[in-house]
Amino acid sequence: MAAVVPQNDFVHPDSPSVWDAKGRPVLPGFIDAHMHPISMGLKKLRLDLSQIQSLKELLEVVHNSASLLPRPSSRFLIGYDWDESLFADEHRYPTRWDLDKVAPDLPIALRRIDGHLWVVNTKGLQLLNLPEDHPFVFKTEGQPNGLLADEAIRFLEPFIEPKLDEKREALSIASQIALEHGVTTLADLYADLEVYESLVKDDGLEIRFVCCVPPATAQQLKAPLGWNIAKERCEAKFVKLFLDGSIGAHTAAMREPYADMPDETGRLLLRDRTAEGLMLEFNDMGWRLAVHAIGDLAIDQAIEAFRFVRMEGKSFLRHRLEHIEVLQPEHIGWMKRLNLVASMQPNFVARWQQEGRLYQIRLGWERAKRMNPFGSILRAGVPLAFGSDGMPFGPIYGIVGALTHPEPSEQISLRQALLAYTQGAAFACSIENQVGTIASGKLADLVVLSHLPDEQAFADEWQSVKVVATFAGGEMKFFQDK
Repeated sequence: MAAVVPQNDFVHPDSPSVWDAKGRPVLPGFIDAHMHPISMGLKKLRLDLSQIQSLKELLEVVHNSASLLPRPSSRFLIGYDWDESLFADEHRYPTRWDLDKVAPDLPIALRRIDGHLWVVNTKGLQLLNLPEDHPFVFKTEGQPNGLLADEAIRFLEPFIEPKLDEKREALSIASQIALEHGVTTLADLYADLEVYESLVKDDGLEIRFVCCVPPATAQQLKAPLGWNIAKERCEAKFVKLFLDGSIGAHTAAMREPYADMPDETGRLLLRDRTAEGLMLEFNDMGWRLAVHAIGDLAIDQAIEAFRFVRMEGKSFLRHRLEHIEVLQPEHIGWMKRLNLVASMQPNFVARWQQEGRLYQIRLGWERAKRMNPFGSILRAGVPLAFGSDGMPFGPIYGIVGALTHPEPSEQISLRQALLAYTQGAAFACSIENQVGTIASGKLADLVVLSHLPDEQAFADEWQSVKVVATFAGGEMKFFQDK
């Protein structure tokens, strides 16, 4: 951006390259601080189950898709993003026995929307060679029921891993979807660097990406890559660690049991010295940490590990906590002391945290209504960044969740929500000097909206808000004048 001046002082250049927003709101390009863009693109290339409204419909879609494929085959039919909380007939997970009824002779693998749970039919299970006693292979009456969570998913991954060309195509699809939503930067929270390296080499990135790599990749690289968000349109300086799973899959690690599964408190994936050692290692290598912790027990573990790194590390970089949905007041105090960034998903509030929905079913209303305490976080002075995790994607919908939190004291203003999707997200991604605000010298990433309802009307009128244009690096990448 060459200059930002008051409208009355603006001298209209005599140039055909001038574009007039005609009084519409112009904002910094939205930044989604927590996404999985390749998965979002793959959903368009494979079986998209995100709009399925019943178990019956799910099985009909699987049957119809399977009927088109040749037999015999060891190639999996793969579907993405079913959500049993939307099922009108039965609010339960599908099982291998359900899938066997409609596709017994073809391996099937269907991912739950959160990515922490897959269901595989019997034909698929026979190919995986699963350990009988694996704690993340779920069972019914002592028999594997086809549900695989978190660490058990690695047995499935070799059978469903897409090839490089398919990943590149998926990332291109995700980039176009992002532009349509006014998003100019995506943080990929488990980035496959092979894909990004190939696209950086070919100058093939349409928008900007902040890559958060798996631990094995960070250990292999030793230090963050020297990419720049302006030149390569990509940076890789974060490493992702998982401390627990998800509420939907009953694998988020909780202090108290789940309301709908009283014998279950979820699972900690990294404990005590293991978590502390890994986090210290990456911090001292120069990697910023993005630590997934949803349940309050997992957040306990994360805070303790960050305290250890703060005391023992060579320095203490700017780190992030991801999701932190079951956040307690003492956690917020420690986040402030440790200068941690809260990377959160307000769309989860809109989708699952309203009364009668998934979070109440899993945790009971007293716990559910206090989740995602955006207001408390901001009042404590903890930096807040918003992302979507793709459930569903889109900042405008996410803003609705921030404004309509079921606990009035945790609702935030429209301005605060917009800041969390721009300036706050840029800060979380450590690119605040280049993007996130409209200012002279910043990269010209902008979104033009049709209009912006006031705070009181936004929740009712959000669907009428359209992205008119999206600019990345000063170039119009998306336009619709409807």
